[in-house]
Amino acid sequence: VTRRVHQLRPVNAERNAFPMPRGRGEERAALTREVRDAFARLTRQGLDPNDAAALALKLAAGIAEWPLDVPAFLGAVRRCTDVSLRSGEKLSEHLGVSDAIERVFSSADALNSSFIAPSERRERSDGSGEDDGGDDDSLSSEETNPPLDPATRRVRDALKLDFDELLDVYQAIESLGSLFVGILLASFARLLESFGDGPTAWSRAGHSLIRLVLILLECPALIEPAHFDVLGSLLKLAASLPTSAKDALVRCVRACYTRERFTRTLAVVQQFVTVRVFDARRRGGVDAWLEHASSFLRVLWRANAAAAVRGGAEKGADERPYAFVPLADFRVDAVNGEGFDAREDYRRWRRPDLFTFSFCDFPFVYDQVAKARILQLESAMLQAHVFEQYALGSPFDRADACAVSDLACPYLKLDVRRDCLLADTMRQLTYHVRCGDIRKPLRVRFVGEEGVDEGGVQKEFFQLIAPEVFSKRVGFEWDDETNRCWFAKGKQPWAEYELAGVIVGLAVYNGHALDLRLPKVAYKKLMGERIGLADLRDVAPWHHNAALCLLRCENEDEVASFGFSFSASYVDAVTGETECVDLLPPCGEETRVTMANRVEYVTRYAEWYLVDSVAAQFDAFRGGFDRLCSGQTVRMFRPDELESLVVGAPSLDFRALQANCSYEDGLEVDDALSRWFWDVVHLDLTEHQRRRLLCFATGCDRAPVAGLGSVRLALSVNGSDDARLPTAHTCFNHLMLPRYSCREVLRERLTTAIENAEGFGLQ
Repeated sequence: VTRRVHQLRPVNAERNAFPMPRGRGEERAALTREVRDAFARLTRQGLDPNDAAALALKLAAGIAEWPLDVPAFLGAVRRCTDVSLRSGEKLSEHLGVSDAIERVFSSADALNSSFIAPSERRERSDGSGEDDGGDDDSLSSEETNPPLDPATRRVRDALKLDFDELLDVYQAIESLGSLFVGILLASFARLLESFGDGPTAWSRAGHSLIRLVLILLECPALIEPAHFDVLGSLLKLAASLPTSAKDALVRCVRACYTRERFTRTLAVVQQFVTVRVFDARRRGGVDAWLEHASSFLRVLWRANAAAAVRGGAEKGADERPYAFVPLADFRVDAVNGEGFDAREDYRRWRRPDLFTFSFCDFPFVYDQVAKARILQLESAMLQAHVFEQYALGSPFDRADACAVSDLACPYLKLDVRRDCLLADTMRQLTYHVRCGDIRKPLRVRFVGEEGVDEGGVQKEFFQLIAPEVFSKRVGFEWDDETNRCWFAKGKQPWAEYELAGVIVGLAVYNGHALDLRLPKVAYKKLMGERIGLADLRDVAPWHHNAALCLLRCENEDEVASFGFSFSASYVDAVTGETECVDLLPPCGEETRVTMANRVEYVTRYAEWYLVDSVAAQFDAFRGGFDRLCSGQTVRMFRPDELESLVVGAPSLDFRALQANCSYEDGLEVDDALSRWFWDVVHLDLTEHQRRRLLCFATGCDRAPVAGLGSVRLALSVNGSDDARLPTAHTCFNHLMLPRYSCREVLRERLTTAIENAEGFGLQ
């Protein structure tokens, strides 16, 4: 600091033609002392020496404000509430506090130099410190906060933000009442206005801007709708930051936030979005504030995802995902309710040339039911477009590949025999894939049956075809322990895997659930997510457990007892021969697994088992799936959501089905027949029989992704003969019951019908 001040003084004053007056020299000396004193004071407060030097010069020049003296400020706040003080003394304290708030919270320099965290407090906040000797029943810091890797810890140390001290100041200001909170928010507004847009502010302030954003976000008053104008300006600044600045913000949130702080910030932004959605609905449009807030939600989403990835233990397959919050916590109820116009939001998304914002660009705000609704909307629009194309267009363009009569038909027709279901389906789908008309609206007919497909026939078709396709006959191997199938290793015909993918894509495209037993890792691979050791558990539990045992070994002798080398073997599903593979070419079989390389071994083994060994098979499967589900809408789903979309809801809530049931043709909800029916369903039928009933009435024994509460079952009366069996129109979820004479007759007739029903019409 002394050197920087002395540079202002002539090297040799006596040689100057115009020597400096004595008073000027005294001013320079006073300036030097002032800068030195400021530098010493700032460094004692924990400021970095370089930052302290720069701020000391600004303070001496009168172009910056002092950082907040937190102990003195909190003491002044306490005196403001001291009933023993006289009115004049209280007024003086109030004015001092008000001046400090305005001075510090409207100045970027002062605010950035305040709330410097001591190093020991930073060490206690990262979830990696030593046990504090607390109660055994209390949560450890690791259970409260995600652990930090060294790179993230360096980001936190560079930020030096004392959140505890900051929150103390905010709470102290709130304790003084709304007047002082208003002064604080007005200071925020002036500070944000001085920044301008994100790129300008970033070029001027650099990484210190990230610190300011985090300081302002911590203010509890921002959750009040009355202050959403200030919150909106803050979110606008954060949303307009350049990509590199947003990346830095993600790292800082990951480094400095606890789960509690992350949850609170997420709730503040979500409430802001909710209020703006309802305001936009009243005005009949959307505003820029929604785009800014959604963009900041993406920053939080990325930080949460980074916490999950970085928190994974190197050795683990059983580790918790060390994210701040579950992914479902990012959903915004206002865009998932019935009042939200998902169709309009989808339309805006598909027209980026006309609209700049759609929630579809931020899929984490949607739940899986809303995403499924959007996907069904897209499929219906696409099918209508294809139908119109084939109904009105010329079929001769591709007549060289397929029959003209087929190309002229606007439907994808599958005529299948129940006793040759797999062969008929594979043959006809191969034909339609070659023709390129696989996206037509689907119509299925079972040969020799009278059923007309208005949705119910194809539901049963998908129920029957899935077990046929995902079997050993097609090239899938089953694990008896997990009751799940996986791609067989070897040189199988890849075309069959492609058609298996087409079946799954066709079901999703037409809105039907499948009885599909693929493990979760298959959906992760379809979504392009990273695969790790943990994913081996659902495919090959024995291999997964062996890998965990290897990683838990404590010495070389234990590792050597496994006798592992960097190689793997498998039985070719086609030839039946045992094949060996090098996991570490060119001499993996000769490289023994040791304590030093065991992590690399299990990583390579999991990669080989789940990816490399079935690469050709899975690529063919994904190619078939993508023929129908390659659009952006499918990419909105997370792997677990895609699984629910494919296989339906995991549980069957028949109480919800009853609550949504309608009664027709004179049948009322309080009629004896209605009461008997639901009593039998809830009290007499087994889980298997309930599934059979669901299949009998709707054509599918699985609930859609929204659950049975979204199925509109219709009950009606059909005659009064005790000898007649119930009948159903599966296309319309319509179950018809004769008006039986008693409950026992109804139970016997209903169970007979559901246990013996197959086919449509008379056979």
